[in-house]
Amino acid sequence: MRLFRRLRPTSLREADPMREEDLLRFQWIADPRISPDGTRIAFTRVAVDADADEYRTSLWMIATDTAGAAPRPLTFGTHDSQPRWSPDGLQLAFVRAPDAGKPGQLHVLPMVGGEARALTRLEKGASAPAWSPDGARLAFLSGTHPELDDPERKKPKHEPGRIVTRPEFRMNAEGFIDLDHLDHVWVVDLEQGEPRPLTRGRFKESAPCWSRDGRWILFLSDRRDEPWFGPEHTDIFAVPADRGAPTDGEDLALVADLGGTIAAFAEDAHGRIVAVGGLRPDPPRSYDQGDLLLFEGDWPRREPRVLTADFDFEIGDGLSSDQHPPRGGGAMPLGFTGEGRAALTVVGRHGAAMLARVALADGAVEELTDARHEVIAGSLTPDGRRAALVLGDVTRPGVLHLYDVASGTLRRLWDPNEELCAGAGLGEVEELWYPSFDGRRIQGWIVKPPDFDPARKYPLILEIHGGPHVAYGVGFFHEFRVLAAAGYVVLYTNPRGSTTYGQEFANIIQYRYPGDDFQDLMAGVDAVIARGYVDEGRLGVTGGSGGGLLTNWVITRTRRFAAAITQRCVADWAAMYYSADFALFTPAWFRRPPFEDAQEYLERSPAHYAARVETPLMVIHSEDDWRTPIGQGETMFRALKQQRKTAVMLRFPGESHELSRSGTPSRRVQNQQHIRRWFDRYLMGRPAPEYG
Repeated sequence: MRLFRRLRPTSLREADPMREEDLLRFQWIADPRISPDGTRIAFTRVAVDADADEYRTSLWMIATDTAGAAPRPLTFGTHDSQPRWSPDGLQLAFVRAPDAGKPGQLHVLPMVGGEARALTRLEKGASAPAWSPDGARLAFLSGTHPELDDPERKKPKHEPGRIVTRPEFRMNAEGFIDLDHLDHVWVVDLEQGEPRPLTRGRFKESAPCWSRDGRWILFLSDRRDEPWFGPEHTDIFAVPADRGAPTDGEDLALVADLGGTIAAFAEDAHGRIVAVGGLRPDPPRSYDQGDLLLFEGDWPRREPRVLTADFDFEIGDGLSSDQHPPRGGGAMPLGFTGEGRAALTVVGRHGAAMLARVALADGAVEELTDARHEVIAGSLTPDGRRAALVLGDVTRPGVLHLYDVASGTLRRLWDPNEELCAGAGLGEVEELWYPSFDGRRIQGWIVKPPDFDPARKYPLILEIHGGPHVAYGVGFFHEFRVLAAAGYVVLYTNPRGSTTYGQEFANIIQYRYPGDDFQDLMAGVDAVIARGYVDEGRLGVTGGSGGGLLTNWVITRTRRFAAAITQRCVADWAAMYYSADFALFTPAWFRRPPFEDAQEYLERSPAHYAARVETPLMVIHSEDDWRTPIGQGETMFRALKQQRKTAVMLRFPGESHELSRSGTPSRRVQNQQHIRRWFDRYLMGRPAPEYG
């Protein structure tokens, strides 16, 4: 069977059900960047090339002041991304890669006509371009090592053995962490055209941006020698833009030291910095809810003031979805309003993510977009008067909007998936709140089949999110829609531990994960069954990552589910401690390491209770998953097979922990097909001989 075909826009017949293969038809808007004068938005358009089985990214632009304006392509490369306007709006910097396996290089496109020209040809490529205030230079990041990557240097035929001295030595979706090729700050003059490094050494940098006077380049960095032995700690540093030789620490200015983590920042014309970050708690928490902070003072060191101490919801973060752009990236909007009396950021509350204005005087938070949407990405004009926003909701993956801050008006500009989604006959998504065992209110959503009839009895699938500190909500989920179109009622919830409900709700699972969240999930299933349209004998459960952990946990605690699918799961916490790509398990998640207290790890590991499992289980895992390594899925699979219980394992070569969100298109389609077929076999009674 041929899974792929070249798909072109066609008129869809009414109520054509959403299918797994529709993934190949979606388009995504990534990294929207509004021009300095607010009249244009450049963005990365992401689409699937089904024949090549990969994502294509190109730069597009749309006018904001012309009613009904259609977007038009700016570039015709297949891997163009990261558009950045020059201060005068006459040029657009971006990153172009020749193909998906090669590093991207920095390019500049004149917006008054002409071809793009390359500014770099570095061995490890270039990323994160940032314009100097005068538009004459660009700062960027590169992992190129000037000496080791000399083209004249002879390279060995085979890669040599690697000496590892750090407990964190590989990263999911990236592979081995090469300490000789960490990202550092570079600069290139547009006239002279010779890129040069400004920093070097054993610490990586990110998020470069220029000081307003053009003398310094600010960036984020954790410059501790052993960061894996303590909570995260990221500061803002600055390096002189005119420095001759690259520095590994000398002459760096420490601009902002929070005593915690700074995730994003922006500077205004007066040198004030607004940042999303969090103070380091004592004692450590499993989850630290971020705040919006204002840094003020004389150069270079700025003193922080927490603006949102009284706002007990998320700052600067969004929701979880399988339909955010799989390539192209994009940041959340962050900056100052035009009059300088407030900051603009994104807040997350009760399963939604909204643009908000935060008063600098008293930290008062005013939500500007409504809770029917999630902000996926966006940017602001330098004067903070306009914003480009990509908004998603339960019916659309991402629609480009223009928001006028002064008037408070939101205008839709382009929906790349309007025809696809409108023609799919999507069923209703109903929000519900229900009480758990201790009276705590839990939020969830019910996705109904397109032809839903409350007088019928439907099979139900419980979808569990990972994290655990993330949130489901008002975003679009292709997997949920495919299952609903196949005749299932789908329930997804935010049990305790989820974000967007406050610090206490998220952190209550510390040292109890999994635990009472199981009862939150079962209370949700009971609440939907009580509505009368669910067949209690046809219940399914699935989830990925932390949701895979909870899926495993659920089937060791109850036999009410007729089928289960655990995706990129955790089964054995002690093995996870020794093999995951991160090391911060203690004291945030566990009190002590497993070699000091194995019992706590054993008691919270689903594989320890595998003898209790009677539910047929499909285990889905990627072979290059370094977040929850494939040994976790193998553990659960073998524990059941050794008991001759019903289990099957689906392995994806060459994929990481991100398979369902940004994996190879064909494998994402296959993944969803197997999910539906497994549930069809046990909940619909349809044959599936491939599973034995």
